[in-house]
Amino acid sequence: MKIKLAKIISYIFVPPVSLMIIFIIIANQIYIDTRLKFMTLVIAAMFGFILPVFVFLFLRKNGKIINDDATLKEERTVPFLIGIGLAIIALIFSYFHELHSLILGLWISYILIQIVVVLINLNWKISAHLVGIGIPYATFIFLFKTEFSYILFIPILIGWARLTLKVHTPLQIVAGFLLGTIPTYFILTQFIKLF
Repeated sequence: MKIKLAKIISYIFVPPVSLMIIFIIIANQIYIDTRLKFMTLVIAAMFGFILPVFVFLFLRKNGKIINDDATLKEERTVPFLIGIGLAIIALIFSYFHELHSLILGLWISYILIQIVVVLINLNWKISAHLVGIGIPYATFIFLFKTEFSYILFIPILIGWARLTLKVHTPLQIVAGFLLGTIPTYFILTQFIKLF
């Protein structure tokens, strides 16, 4: 039962789902204009959710990734690099559609953090699930400037699931969460000052 629950949590909170959640929250918070909200969500859905999931499933089906958890660090590089490329395209589309600077800052955060993940992944496996939830977590704190301890249960729950499935060590989980949160919060605070 515990393993089954951990798998469900891991599937629910794959990084593309976490990305979509935060873009939905942001779009609903910052836009009155329906067109801008729609463009934000279409770009996020296409380049942050649909295509990354398709790439992962394609690689999985063709034996380039051995299991749903991509447990070998070597098999994670290609999806991460494709994810960087897709995030760059999303940033370009967001810029040309004149989306809010917070949206641009968030795409820049995803790009830079994924580059760091690829570099770390050369020698060590960091938790992409925790990086993936760390970015929305930091964005949520940035947006709402609120007491954040009550939403900390989500990263803790995901960390528990990844430990239970034995796909990460506690250090990989903590490092992933910190890599998602700290740079994202810094990038968003600095980026908003520029615009």
